[in-house]
Amino acid sequence: MSDVKIDRSTTLAHRVEEQLRRQIVRGEYVAGSRLNEVEIAAAFDVSRGPVREALQRLSRDGLVVIEVHRGAFVKSLNREELIELFTVRIALEVEAAELVARSATKPQIAEILDMQKETISAVANEDDHAFPEIIDMHGLIVKASGNQRLITMLGQVNLELRLVRSRSGAASVRARQAIDEHDELIRCLSERDIRGARIAMRSHLEASLSNTLSLMFP
Repeated sequence: MSDVKIDRSTTLAHRVEEQLRRQIVRGEYVAGSRLNEVEIAAAFDVSRGPVREALQRLSRDGLVVIEVHRGAFVKSLNREELIELFTVRIALEVEAAELVARSATKPQIAEILDMQKETISAVANEDDHAFPEIIDMHGLIVKASGNQRLITMLGQVNLELRLVRSRSGAASVRARQAIDEHDELIRCLSERDIRGARIAMRSHLEASLSNTLSLMFP
């Protein structure tokens, strides 16, 4: 018999975290709204401890802001902040696309192709046909660029964009569009088409920005 003991509070916190994450990403909690620990604990039939731990984890992921003496709130960005962050993201990811098209190895390209197949399958199988949050095609492409400074800088930008990126892919129509845009980008990467890769990445991210603005600021 195993001596390993399961920390039930940790298991509960994980369950609460995953459900809250999904609710926030799907827009069930609007940006800036307060996340009441007592109400959430009652809804999940748990104590406030697991809820508090779940909120701390979501805060580390950039989805929640915790303010001393005020509580936890769904993170919000104003229109100008969103555009500024996307401007930086586009500039960096266009450069990443060029680096991948120029010098990525065949195994790296194969890994990108495999992830695209996985994405297509996941979107088809999702109940709402949303883009799966756990699959990060852009992260894989940026990693394949091999530029550590670029990877670090994009990580900082995307931490702030985590909520809006997730919501952008939550719409089934946008998810299908994003898959088509990824197809074109991956084709350019595979063919070592540097100019095409830059254009495809910029076009894809500008479409993502447009979609995000329409969702967040209708």
